[in-house]
Amino acid sequence: MQSVINSLLNEQILPFWVLLLIILVERYLPWPDKFHPISFIKVLAMGMQAKVLSPERNAIQQQKISGALACIVLLLPFCTILAVFKYLSEYPIFFEGLMLLVALRFQDIPKQTRRVCAALSKQQKMLARHALSQIVRRETEKMSPLGMVKANIESLLLRYSYQYCSVIFWYLLTGGVGALIYRLVYELSLCWNTKLAKFRHFGQPVRYVVNILQWLPSKLASLSVVIAVNISQGSAAIFQRISYQCNHLFILNLCGASLGIELGGPAYYEHKKVRARKCGGNRQVILADNTRALVAINRATWVWLTLYFLGCAVSFLIAR
Repeated sequence: MQSVINSLLNEQILPFWVLLLIILVERYLPWPDKFHPISFIKVLAMGMQAKVLSPERNAIQQQKISGALACIVLLLPFCTILAVFKYLSEYPIFFEGLMLLVALRFQDIPKQTRRVCAALSKQQKMLARHALSQIVRRETEKMSPLGMVKANIESLLLRYSYQYCSVIFWYLLTGGVGALIYRLVYELSLCWNTKLAKFRHFGQPVRYVVNILQWLPSKLASLSVVIAVNISQGSAAIFQRISYQCNHLFILNLCGASLGIELGGPAYYEHKKVRARKCGGNRQVILADNTRALVAINRATWVWLTLYFLGCAVSFLIAR
């Protein structure tokens, strides 16, 4: 019995248990938004842009330079502090786990999805629009019920890829500090969203970096959904040209094809219509697809955990 316990707590297997524990804690332990460290970086980001950004007076190139410098000024102190704490930590793996817990914040998205579902099932459109507006940048005031369902599913799948799987990917690759730094950069890209006119140039440097950091994990996240839902339908989307136009189209096309639902299409930002390619399956969304999308990402998470456990087990066997 003791040998089994020692094997399960071996240095090759222990990182898996840390990851599993953090995923469970993040999912079931509520952490109010106003007390979460990620909220602090959002406040700093908005304060920084208010001081340095003036689209009316600044040239395009100057806005881009200001955006790059603002990102560096905000992140450099955080990176330095994290590096020092990691160096001084007596138990690095637990410090890494704590950093992952901070970086992995995601459950607000499924929670809002359930609120949208509950409101739409009771025909409470205003309440549904308000809940949806908490997790999307697009305008929700004039959305139809089916439009809200589609926007909700798209946000859920994209956030799962960028906000959850990408964090886990960078944790596995660089540790908790790397995962938290990625999450901070990602939050800056959300605060300075280039879909909004005033951040179109200011947010470009951060958006460019984030696109690079998300390129591989977004592919792996989409493939995990394909494996978890419908391999035959999802794998066909891999060979479609539309999947390789940008990160978010890869995610929506593969996940939409796996779920058999059409995603994409026009959206409104600041009263302006932005056209986007339709992708995924052929069927129009229905309210029940919100729940199907939630089930899909839960199964995809287990795909990640299973593959990581197998990788840890193989490394343990090789090390013996």
